[in-house]
Amino acid sequence: MNSNQTSMLSDEEATLYDRQIRLWGADAQLKLRQTRLLLINVNSLSIEVCKNLCLAGVASITVFDNTRVTSNDIEENLTLTMSSTDINEFKSVCTCRTLQQLNPRVHLIAESNMTIDQIDEKYIEQFDYVCLFNYYDFSIVSHLNKLCRGQQHVDENGKKQVYFFCAGTFGLYGFVFKDLGDKYDYLSENSVGSESLIKGEGGNESKKNEKITTKSTRNFVTFEKALATEWKPNRRQATTRSAVITYNLLHALLSFYEQYRRAPALVTQDVDVPNLMKIIHDKIASSTASASSSNTMNNEEFNEELVKDILTDNNAVSSIVGGIMSHDIVKAISKQEPKDNFFFFNGVACVGLSIPIAC
Repeated sequence: MNSNQTSMLSDEEATLYDRQIRLWGADAQLKLRQTRLLLINVNSLSIEVCKNLCLAGVASITVFDNTRVTSNDIEENLTLTMSSTDINEFKSVCTCRTLQQLNPRVHLIAESNMTIDQIDEKYIEQFDYVCLFNYYDFSIVSHLNKLCRGQQHVDENGKKQVYFFCAGTFGLYGFVFKDLGDKYDYLSENSVGSESLIKGEGGNESKKNEKITTKSTRNFVTFEKALATEWKPNRRQATTRSAVITYNLLHALLSFYEQYRRAPALVTQDVDVPNLMKIIHDKIASSTASASSSNTMNNEEFNEELVKDILTDNNAVSSIVGGIMSHDIVKAISKQEPKDNFFFFNGVACVGLSIPIAC
């Protein structure tokens, strides 16, 4: 798009996006219209995020997945974009075809000819946001994060990097991680502590707080640095303990992939559940021995039923975590004040928390 095309919204766009323009403003909607996203891996979580951003009116979404639909996918409730008639077709193609109907203005692109290890700097540079879903190969996650860090686009506002998001859901648990760079500038509203009287229709008066908008900066870290930093939560807060479980399950899934070079699955649960239990048990024992158990589970919180649950895909959890992630992306696009770099969700406790780790 040229500058003339992006300088204002058309009447049709103003009508289509009326409700969200009232929420975050016309300037934010213009920024959304210019944003290009890469979504890697198709599952219930990525479909939820893709749906939300498609409805929000971004410029384009590339859905990256070279795997084909199987009967297990249909059974695991990827039914929003797939059906039994789509078996053996590429998941990315099915997703784009279905979600395109929600908003024809958004350019949806299916990428089914590449594998994740083929993604390089040249490929990354065409996007503004890279979002990775349910991928637990730590080396690949870190590599993609670093590729995003290394990209600099020059536009009318100066330089900006490609922002990196990583998220996953496992059973009743889920997380979102974001890296918005070493220096993320955003706008924040602050009350100046005074009130003014506003006279409305009928002569009624109401009070309004005077606010000023200021530019602030926040530093973020890479996924690798965040997980290498010991998180010391408040052990006395029950809500924080709920996040600790999700945090440790994420570590267990990353460790499982490192040892077995694959993610645990329902079809192999007979061997995967004992192996996952051993990984978590070893972590509990190690933390207890080092007198640093504030950021790990205890034996009462850890059981075989919990481990079996994380092998399932829960659409309700995906909707919640996907909604949080979509909102975070929109806030970043519109340069609003960001939340912390990690969000942990525990569906058993019905608790979701934003947690700063290493930043």
